[in-house]
Amino acid sequence: MGNMTKADGNIEESKPCKQPKPKLTADEQIAHLKSKGVKFELCSEQEARTWLTTRAFYFQIASYRVLFEKYVGGKNDGKYINLDFGNLVMLYRLDGLLRETLFPLTQDVEHAAAVGIVKRVTEKVDEDGYVIVEEYMQSLSKHDRNRREHELIMLSKDAYSGALVEKYGLRPPVWVLAELLTFGAFIDFYLFCARRWDDKTLLDEHYLLRQSKMVRNATAHGSAILNGLSSEATRIQTNNNVSNALAEIGISPRQRSSKMKNPRLQQIASLLYLHKELIKDGELHTRATKNLAALCTSMAEAMKAMPKNDVIRSSLGFLVNVTQAWFQDV
Repeated sequence: MGNMTKADGNIEESKPCKQPKPKLTADEQIAHLKSKGVKFELCSEQEARTWLTTRAFYFQIASYRVLFEKYVGGKNDGKYINLDFGNLVMLYRLDGLLRETLFPLTQDVEHAAAVGIVKRVTEKVDEDGYVIVEEYMQSLSKHDRNRREHELIMLSKDAYSGALVEKYGLRPPVWVLAELLTFGAFIDFYLFCARRWDDKTLLDEHYLLRQSKMVRNATAHGSAILNGLSSEATRIQTNNNVSNALAEIGISPRQRSSKMKNPRLQQIASLLYLHKELIKDGELHTRATKNLAALCTSMAEAMKAMPKNDVIRSSLGFLVNVTQAWFQDV
């Protein structure tokens, strides 16, 4: 059979599929890692077998290999340099702690932003809690308005939010809408308010909320974060306020440029900055500070355990420095 084309109405098959990788047992996975130069000194093969069969699966643990360099040329060509299975386990655990620490921060900024918007509408004598929602809905394209209404209709069947939709319908007041919108939809409403009030601060916060949403999605879905520290793929320019705040704590222009090219570091730094700006004190600030202190301790331990790995040492060191500067009690 010849290659199918898009004109045939089928998926184009002009490129051959990659050869699927064979299924490996835990022992075969360990043997494969050893053939790639991974050592089992910090973590024995028996301990590794337990990890690979009861605590995590190979794809999760092995994903952190990308942070380690390989030999080029010679008898060890293609093998990893200074990589022990124990290093992979440490990074896997640290990644879990990173997600556990960052996820509540994303919830904090979403809540603080919603409270701020409702407060602004309530205090503005020329704003009405119902009118602003109606005008927001009318500002959307027909497609986006239908989608937003469909989201509310679907919530009417929800055990937690259904009663609100049943009571207020598809045009609830802003203090109810803030409870019903998804994070992404709320960020869109935040942009509408920023433009409606010609408020540059809100406009900046809107972009930072978008960065925070990226972190929220990754942490909520259990995505690995640390295995992307070596990437320099983002095309999103760092918010000026974040960049200036980094400069104020002594982060050099070269380091700012280098670290903010990494999308994950940029998103985390933006989240930390937004949290410190929106939540300056109180219970949420105290909790965040305590959790970030524990995270910094673990990141410092990872840096100490892998001193020859420039990517880990540099990236984690950056996060530690930023966190300790912006959260003074850390």
